[in-house]
Amino acid sequence: MKKILTTIIAAAIFLSGCKDFLTEEPLAQVATEAYFKSGKDINSGLAGVYSSFQEMMTGTGEGFSGMYHYWGEGRSDNFDRSQYANSMISELAINTLTSGNGSANWNNLYRTIARANLMIQRLPDVQKYDPNVSTATINSALAQCYAMRAICYFYIVRIWGDAPIRTEAYESLSVDPELPRESKEKIFTEVIIPDLTMAYDLIPKAQTPVVWNINEGAIAATLGDVYAWRKDYENSKLWLSKVFEARGPKGVAHGNTGATLEPQATWKNLFLNPAITNEAIWSIHWDFANNGCACIPVSVGKTNNPVRVDSIIHEDWKKIKADTRVAKTIDTLPGLGHIDKVVKYHDVKTFGNNASINEAFPVYLVMYRLADVYLLYAEALNETGSQSEAIRYLNLIRTRAGLPAITASSPEAASKETLASAILAERRYELFAEGKRWFDIVRADKVKEIMDPIIKYRVERITQRPDLVGFGTDMNKILWPIHRTLLEDNKKLVQNPSYN
Repeated sequence: MKKILTTIIAAAIFLSGCKDFLTEEPLAQVATEAYFKSGKDINSGLAGVYSSFQEMMTGTGEGFSGMYHYWGEGRSDNFDRSQYANSMISELAINTLTSGNGSANWNNLYRTIARANLMIQRLPDVQKYDPNVSTATINSALAQCYAMRAICYFYIVRIWGDAPIRTEAYESLSVDPELPRESKEKIFTEVIIPDLTMAYDLIPKAQTPVVWNINEGAIAATLGDVYAWRKDYENSKLWLSKVFEARGPKGVAHGNTGATLEPQATWKNLFLNPAITNEAIWSIHWDFANNGCACIPVSVGKTNNPVRVDSIIHEDWKKIKADTRVAKTIDTLPGLGHIDKVVKYHDVKTFGNNASINEAFPVYLVMYRLADVYLLYAEALNETGSQSEAIRYLNLIRTRAGLPAITASSPEAASKETLASAILAERRYELFAEGKRWFDIVRADKVKEIMDPIIKYRVERITQRPDLVGFGTDMNKILWPIHRTLLEDNKKLVQNPSYN
């Protein structure tokens, strides 16, 4: 970890949006005692935590710097490099990652963790200075910070595996800025799960949430996701079922019947205006006026995108004529000029594909929504022997999309394995461009099976290098390398195998 950490030092930083964060000395070097003395300071601190996460995921307001799609789909069969790809994206697409790859740097995750650490440390003292701040306000803010810290560590262990643990604010020069990597198991059992459990205990229940904030449903969904990643499907079911009890943005409990899923006709509202849907759980906010372009790498708001929709899914998905999601998700017109466009987050029905117009609109990247939870719950049910219930949840999503329901006699229901494949495929289509696919195929142990033929095809098509076949026998490469600058700055770090 870098010796100079980026954390929070002033409300002015928190309120400045996603740009111009300061690189700080340890907090003992600045007047932090002047902050965290009022409800206003709590709001400013939370804004700093969220803006750090927003900048990391969506980007800096220019260029294609957000990591949301690179980490969640850049190495998957959803996306491929376009003719405008740089080396970072090409390495992702054909599994030739190096320690210089821009997506291999975890600094922004630890920046967000550092801000959450400071909030967790200082929030309990606010009432000493401002008795008008309620315990409920303190607990809600603490819950969001514990959850955000856990979410950042969840990304870290899925991307790099073992990693340093820092759960205290960096406030003194006596604190060692260089930490060794700890096992991913320790990170799960001592940080991620305890933090999320604490967050759930603290967060107000049965409240109508602000969709841009971590809330009751988002915390439960994350815990369900964490346990599914660990293949503890009983606990995954337990936590995902708690999402059903939580309320959505319209004040109605999400439920488990599909009644609160956004209707097929207005499905795009989930991405254009999630706050008016009850299916939404947590989305990342964006404001063009303050933040600039939400330049995702497959955006309608830009030309010369460095990433394109993979040609195989682009062709195959269009053949499923009954699926109403296709034209609402990808540009279905032929030709390279359109295969690099994901239309999911843009109102192309109203504004068309004009890049200059669409660039000025926000992109609300989805972290969790009810369809995601239903499909993950179906996965957990299938893994624990409840195939008929798994099919019911799978069908809630399929039938909304205009597809026929799967029955007990359908080929997809022939076995646990065939049903798992059907659920995985449905997650691919329903959650396309929502940062899930790579993590899904890793969790399902399908990376080699799915990606090796695709990488081989990509490599032979472009480079005529049949020797580059994907992952082959080196499954260590499922993890990312640690960026070389991190190794230079922290001599206690050891590079991941296969990248030495």
